[in-house]
Amino acid sequence: MKSMVRVESKRILKTELLMFFFAVVLILSVSSSYQAVKSYELWDRDGFVASGWENLKHGKENAGNRSIEEAIVMLKNIREAVYVDEMNIEKLAVLNFSDMETGSLSDEEINAFFENRLRTIKRRLDESSNFNYTEREKEMFMGKAEELTGLRVGFAEGWKTLNRDMGSFMPFILITISIIIMPLFAEDAQTKMKELSQSTKNGKKRLDLARIATAFGVGSVLYFVAVIFYFFVEMIPFGFSGGGEYIQSSEDTFFSVFHITYAEQFAWNCSRGYIALIFVISMTILISVLMERIMAGIVVVSFYWILLLIMEKMISFEVNHVFANFMPLRLSGSKDFYIHNEIYRFAGKTFHAMVWCPAVAVVLSAFMVGIALWWLRGKRVGVNVLCIGCQPCE
Repeated sequence: MKSMVRVESKRILKTELLMFFFAVVLILSVSSSYQAVKSYELWDRDGFVASGWENLKHGKENAGNRSIEEAIVMLKNIREAVYVDEMNIEKLAVLNFSDMETGSLSDEEINAFFENRLRTIKRRLDESSNFNYTEREKEMFMGKAEELTGLRVGFAEGWKTLNRDMGSFMPFILITISIIIMPLFAEDAQTKMKELSQSTKNGKKRLDLARIATAFGVGSVLYFVAVIFYFFVEMIPFGFSGGGEYIQSSEDTFFSVFHITYAEQFAWNCSRGYIALIFVISMTILISVLMERIMAGIVVVSFYWILLLIMEKMISFEVNHVFANFMPLRLSGSKDFYIHNEIYRFAGKTFHAMVWCPAVAVVLSAFMVGIALWWLRGKRVGVNVLCIGCQPCE
């Protein structure tokens, strides 16, 4: 089995494909990092104020590590938010106090910062148009939200952009990996592996299992190499500070009920991305087994991703809740899992989408691999029937 996996790995990991894969990773990582820094450029009515590098430098030097209450008081004394460290505080205050700027907040309102956040979360649960939450479900969410009793804000722009931009990076990596492993179940005249396997007892079964193991093994290695490379390229311009801050210090996830840090969020994103990879590999195995031709399989995979992109542009809650949430595009990068308090009810129990969707994706992946194995077994049985009356294999 090991020798088969080794041969099959060499067959698909050709120099040209590896160069293409690393070129895709490099281009996407550098482009994402460049665009992230550029997004911090400052402009006003008179034109250019500061470059992204200057803005980030000011943030690193002045952000400190203050409690949110202290940061708001400090910003009141400055009177005008300009640089990234100041705008972060201003945005959180505006979110929490219904568009009120820091300069108009009283001391009592500042001290009631977290009470006001909880009231907003409770109101959103009560007024949700997508779910009619039970009291028990509301208590579950509020219990999680109440775990955040203090919030320190410093400089964590690298982690914010890292977690935000992973949703754009992951799909390209998943598509590229699926293209690389697509030829596994195609004919290959150079290795003669199929003829060799059929000349030994249970050889075809072992070859099929070896190819499936190769698909998951090669896909996993490429995935983690890409993620590690992306991590360093994205983070180097910003620095690595701020990983221990809670995700509520970002305007994107301020009302999230998950009491986790940016580093933990990145680990969650990587885990969801890996489950999306398992789904993509399983689907690619099934398609390649059924289609038997590489180009036909690539066409089907391309059509599938186009369909997911169309669904994402539709911005339909019903489509996302019933179908798209379990698919690799949203599973690998959507921030909605952190902020929308989406639930699934099954067997009298309530599950958060963050847990339920990856679990269902794993089940679907196992189902697809099971169908592929069943189909391959049927082909082996057919070959054995044709071989009746022929010279038996040694």
